Amino acid sequence: MSDTLTFQDIILKLLDYWKTQGCLVQQPYNVQIGAGTMNPASVLRVLGPEPWNVVYVEPSIRPDDGRFGDNPNRMQMHHQLQVILKPDPGNPQELFLKSLEAIGIDPRRHDIRFVEDNWESPALGAWGLGWEVWLDGQEITQFTYFQQAGGVTLDPVSVEITYGLDRIALALQGVDSVWEMAYGAGISYENVLLQSEIEHCQYYFNVADVDSIRQIYDTYEQEAKRCVEAGLVIPAHDYNLKCSHLFNVLDTRGAIGVTERANYFRRMRGLARQVSELYVAQREELGFPLLNGDKAQVVALGRPQEVKVTPSETPQCFLLEIGSEELPVSDLDSALSQLKTAVPTLLKNARLTYERIEIDGTPRRLAVQVHGLLGRQPDLETIAKGPPADRAFDADGNPTKAAIGFARGKGVDVADLETVEEGDKRYVSAVVREDGRPAAAVLAELLPDLIASLKFERSMRWNQTNVSYSRPLRWIVALFGTDVIPFSYAGVTSGRTSRGLRPYDSPDIVIDDARSYGGIMRMNGIVISQQKRREQITAVSQKLAAEMGGTIPDDPGLLNEVTNLVEKPTPLRGRFSKRYLALPAEVLVAVMRKHQRYFPVYNDKNELLPYFIAVRNGDEKHLNFVVNGNEHVLKARFADAEFFYGKDSQRQLADFLPELDMLTFQAELGSMLDKVHRLEKLTPTIAQMLDLSEEETETAVRAATLSKADLASNMVVEMTSLQGIMGGHYAKRSGESDAVSEAIAGQYNAVSGSRPGLALALADRLDSLAGLFAAGLAPKGSNDPFALRRAALHLIENLMAHEQPFDLRAAFSAAADLLPVPCDESVLAEVLGFVNGRLEGVLRDLGHSAFVVKAILAELDHDPYKASRVADALSAAIAEPDWPELLDAYARCVRITRSQTETFTLNPVAFTLPAERQLLAAYQQAAAEQDGTMPTFVATLRDLKPAITQFFDDVLVMDEDTAVRHNRLALLQHISALTDGLADLSELEGF
Repeated sequence: MSDTLTFQDIILKLLDYWKTQGCLVQQPYNVQIGAGTMNPASVLRVLGPEPWNVVYVEPSIRPDDGRFGDNPNRMQMHHQLQVILKPDPGNPQELFLKSLEAIGIDPRRHDIRFVEDNWESPALGAWGLGWEVWLDGQEITQFTYFQQAGGVTLDPVSVEITYGLDRIALALQGVDSVWEMAYGAGISYENVLLQSEIEHCQYYFNVADVDSIRQIYDTYEQEAKRCVEAGLVIPAHDYNLKCSHLFNVLDTRGAIGVTERANYFRRMRGLARQVSELYVAQREELGFPLLNGDKAQVVALGRPQEVKVTPSETPQCFLLEIGSEELPVSDLDSALSQLKTAVPTLLKNARLTYERIEIDGTPRRLAVQVHGLLGRQPDLETIAKGPPADRAFDADGNPTKAAIGFARGKGVDVADLETVEEGDKRYVSAVVREDGRPAAAVLAELLPDLIASLKFERSMRWNQTNVSYSRPLRWIVALFGTDVIPFSYAGVTSGRTSRGLRPYDSPDIVIDDARSYGGIMRMNGIVISQQKRREQITAVSQKLAAEMGGTIPDDPGLLNEVTNLVEKPTPLRGRFSKRYLALPAEVLVAVMRKHQRYFPVYNDKNELLPYFIAVRNGDEKHLNFVVNGNEHVLKARFADAEFFYGKDSQRQLADFLPELDMLTFQAELGSMLDKVHRLEKLTPTIAQMLDLSEEETETAVRAATLSKADLASNMVVEMTSLQGIMGGHYAKRSGESDAVSEAIAGQYNAVSGSRPGLALALADRLDSLAGLFAAGLAPKGSNDPFALRRAALHLIENLMAHEQPFDLRAAFSAAADLLPVPCDESVLAEVLGFVNGRLEGVLRDLGHSAFVVKAILAELDHDPYKASRVADALSAAIAEPDWPELLDAYARCVRITRSQTETFTLNPVAFTLPAERQLLAAYQQAAAEQDGTMPTFVATLRDLKPAITQFFDDVLVMDEDTAVRHNRLALLQHISALTDGLADLSELEGF
């Protein structure tokens, strides 16, 4: 386009585009709302069966996003353009991309990406799955398949497209700030909106009266309920929207704790459900007038064609490509993992022989290639067992009804039945022959089930088949050699047509032969292999970093995420102002990694350089536009971080402590401030158990006092991944010692960097585990909202890393004494058992056998470090060639005594036989040498073994004389007890 579009030009062009696509153009709503979704044209119209296509602009109010006009693209009021397509038209992504072209955004000149971002509104009882859409790294749109609204499951599903108009205009006009944008008619965005932005920010952050707003909220809520009782849908909805806005104001004022938040959400969600149900009932009473006699979209399921395969004596290549809209990163990994297990199993069970399997994928396609697949199943001959012979034939040898029915059921002549013997019984049997079927025919039946077997953490529906999948399926390629394997799944019929890259308008790609798949994908710029994409990204990114004298540290998680976001990776290098290097490096890296999926660049001194590496999905054409866009986005992100850091730095870290009283840790366990007070009391006890010095203990206690203060800081509220890290920075800025700062910064790490840090970390986990178990919140199944499994693992890993013996029983008991809820012995046993389960996994991961782990934990489930040391020694002992003899000698002592209910007193002077005295002396020597370690026990057992063997050879333990018998048993009981506190060797294999 020759002329730069103004803000109003962009709005008008988008409205016009969607109008031509059949959308009704509506106007903004007349109530302050947080998002266009809340307009009844969206949140109510998506309910029920009526079709509905609409577009409108919605000024959206989010008080806590206000920055007094100081941020280039973050404001308390921004503008959304909302589109609802109900039902899914089948190509909503393509329609959306065409709308971007209508305002001058050429996919070939930019990097447009669909990045997983699932949407949820607790206040509306609404959720959906989809993406945030990136334009050169900047989120410009939320794209969602609505699954539920007002607590009501949607059928049909609606597509919701929410454009961020301000950010789009910012990118198109190429200015540094929204306030510099041209609004229209020669007037700037600043002159239209800046003053009201500043005044609203002043009100939301500094003027709004919390008590008054709470009262107004309650009044509006009562009015909403009165409207519901009167059957007034829209007025009730309006008042609920007003409640939602007031909640946001209270939240901005810092007046909403965790428990209060959940309570407010429950109240608003309850109203939303009532309004939704009332709306659907109202539309039904009206006869759903927009249906026009057609209940909803009809998805053409298609009938599978007859399988026609060119006869071939030579093996063929089989191809299955499952094409979808962009899969989330974790779902791509999960699907590939599942296919790598399921496909070989499917082929084996189907009696299909092949040479090798390749399974790989990109965000838009899962590809299964089976090379050297035989064209037919082999013929199968099985012997089927029938009824007993005396029931199959009568006395004259004639077949009975039982035999005739059995033969008929197996498809054989009754004369072909044979009699077989099994032990002393005789049965009839039939040889059943099954001709092998063409591989393509077999696969046509099995492939729908293969796709259906793929499971994801969260799945969605999108059309009337109500099939669930990670994201909508849009095409399926299924070929056996050159022939299509016809079948249908989720309304999609298989064929030979794939699709190309998004930036190239997803052109059709016809695949004539399954063998040519890899080459055709390469010709179209698509890198199917995850590993090759990963290697390309790594090599080019490191090269770009090296050109600036830098390097990119290993980051497998980020590399995997970026790999799974692209089909054609092209790394690019951008830069940012050195001024931002004044911020903590962790802040800059968190912004780059979490928000932008950028790789940070470091020099050889491990100092951050003012560069980043991003990865485009596309080629190098017009790369300068993409670089500029990403640099602009990062500048805005860093400006936000600078704003937060500046506000936080105006206060001492301790100044944040009172605000922790507004943050609920857990309803029964109190606020985060209550938790801090418990940590202040528990940490000295833990420090004593760790044998810390007085100075170390003081450091640990001071760190405990300040440990959670940063949770109330602006930076951590914005980026929770920085909790602890920012506390460490703010502690240092507040004049705290390096030791205190380090302990605070490392409190959430799996392994603490100092002894005071270890005391704090242990106290924190002990309090959380004991408290949440006492509150009845132990993890169930995969549900672990408080991350207690991770807390238990951190306990174990920290103690092992610090080589610290530690009695968890005493520690949990100390933590329980400080809790505001009862935590009795049964709860402590439960929580210790929970930690024990994690410890078992850790020891198994270290390579110890299940027998060794069970033996160790029978005695040392309360001491992770000692358990690991003993496990190491026991595993080493078992590997020695003489171990079976040693274990057998020890086992003889245990086996003969373990049925005894009494512990006998040893009387050394009563022994008279040489073998008795020899074993007594050997035992006394062994007992004197014990130092509580497994190597010492094993060494002394070697010395004991000859005496034990001689004793059992020469002595009758169970003598008729009670005193003699008891004394001999007492000696063996003492030998058996040498492993007390180490292991229960009776759990070992071969005992």
